[in-house]
Amino acid sequence: FGPNNEVLTLSTEKRFFTRAQRRAIAARDGGCTIPGCTIPAAWCEVHHVIPWHLGGKTNIDNGVLLCWYHHHSIDTSGWQIRMVKGKPEVRAPLCYDPTQTWRTTGNHRARPPGSRQARPPGA
Repeated sequence: FGPNNEVLTLSTEKRFFTRAQRRAIAARDGGCTIPGCTIPAAWCEVHHVIPWHLGGKTNIDNGVLLCWYHHHSIDTSGWQIRMVKGKPEVRAPLCYDPTQTWRTTGNHRARPPGSRQARPPGA
């Protein structure tokens, strides 16, 4: 742990992220890393920023949460992800952001703090 109680490292030589790694990444990302996506952490998959088959490590500094759709289309959609000081940054495709600016994802949450979860009608 670091001075602000952040997880500094948790890695494995295996391809798939462990349960503990997933929890740490979920605590950091809160949901799908792509801005505007509202899929919560529990429904996301962990994506290697540097692909595992290209030597990317299976550690929290190389993993981000992506929903199924964004995970399976990340290589063809134009979205780019990088890690800077242990936090993900994204760059939108040219059609969404003509400036091609890298943006921090912050603590993206499917439900912002203080908001209430929607209840089904009649509940």
